[in-house]
Amino acid sequence: MNLTAQEPTELIPKDLIRVETAITRYPVHRLSKKGSIVIELENSETSFKWEVSYNSKYGQPGPLAYKLDTLIINRKIEEAERPVSNVIKLGSLNEIAGELGSNKAYIKKALHQNASAYITAKIRFRGKEGTEHSSEFSNTRYGVAFTGEKLPDGREADAVYIVLNDWYREILDSAQTRPLDYDYLKELSPGAQRLYELLSFQIYGAIESERKRAKLLYSEFCTYAPQTRYFDFEKVKKQMYKLNVAHKKSGYILHVHFQEVIGKTGEIDWEMYYTPGLKAKGEHTAAKRKPRQRRPVQLELPTETYETRALGVLATTKASTLAGLTPEQESFLSALTAKGVTKTEARKLVTTKLDACRLKIPALNHLPETQGKTNRAGNVRAFIERDEWQLPDTYLEAKAKAEEAAKSHARRDQIAACPLCDNSGFRMVTDGKTSGAKKCSHSAQIEARYPSV
Repeated sequence: MNLTAQEPTELIPKDLIRVETAITRYPVHRLSKKGSIVIELENSETSFKWEVSYNSKYGQPGPLAYKLDTLIINRKIEEAERPVSNVIKLGSLNEIAGELGSNKAYIKKALHQNASAYITAKIRFRGKEGTEHSSEFSNTRYGVAFTGEKLPDGREADAVYIVLNDWYREILDSAQTRPLDYDYLKELSPGAQRLYELLSFQIYGAIESERKRAKLLYSEFCTYAPQTRYFDFEKVKKQMYKLNVAHKKSGYILHVHFQEVIGKTGEIDWEMYYTPGLKAKGEHTAAKRKPRQRRPVQLELPTETYETRALGVLATTKASTLAGLTPEQESFLSALTAKGVTKTEARKLVTTKLDACRLKIPALNHLPETQGKTNRAGNVRAFIERDEWQLPDTYLEAKAKAEEAAKSHARRDQIAACPLCDNSGFRMVTDGKTSGAKKCSHSAQIEARYPSV
């Protein structure tokens, strides 16, 4: 089931991150924006225990703290030499906030939330050499030091650092790891990202053993995500649709099939069967290759849009390698040089015609070949420089279709997430005398005016 020569190699991820498998499978964060969730898992038969409690001052780690752990801290840990040092530099609050699209105050609070999450656990896990390990601990994973504060060795912190507790450091050094597509992780919502992290175990195993489908039990996913568990299939479908849809769009999965079963406690449950897509096979191919050398990675904030996808260019907030250019100008310069424009000419255009670059660079792939066919670079320069050169109709049509498709997906996702209406976006209401179908506004406050049948 590996990629063949005929399958698209662009689905092979360029930036795999390898994450330990011992404790990342267990929940620490709530993934919903509001509320709280109790995390207390125990199995007396296997002596397994996993409980997480929180500092009342900072609160339970939520979606931002989850992204901070999985995108920033896991990346820095993965890049560290082995054995892992107890002190790891994350970067400045500004850099971290830019990476996660947040602000410094929220990032600082999320760091405190993660650092104060107290874990009481007794677990078993498989080590790198294949043998079984056991670990029992009651502690936090790490502490945090902000700029100007003292580090354990007496130095003054010049950025944000985490200080790993010994039990956590031992697990990082000894546990097996699993590969994940780092760029893909950054695109996903917290819920879809958590599904990806948990499902990746089964997907990788299915591809490795050449099985057509991977199986994930709904109740186990709800436990380890953690997510609210439902016993009504319509609610289960809506809940999982929101999480599955991103993975279908990306090609990570092709199909999902639900099979109703009765659990050990007699409660209704569902086996979820996932058919791996080309993206999943691409990850498997990349994971079988020799792991890349650890290297420092600059924090980047993807700003991909329809326009940058059309060019195959991804704009980022990384520090510019060309003195004096903003990240936006650097991305435009890359787009122009990719079309044959010299760096000197491209630099001139992005500094003197920036507004024109913003408007017209996304449309470069739609320029008619008859215009300047013998001088493609000159054609591109003229298109940017001359006001009379308008945006091509084919580009405007493609952009309009993409925007309409995005709106359509948003509407479907809104319907799927709404507990009030059916799959068509309508609900049956009554005024006490007659009843009929009403298009749902998806607002509980508005819909409360119209009693359900």
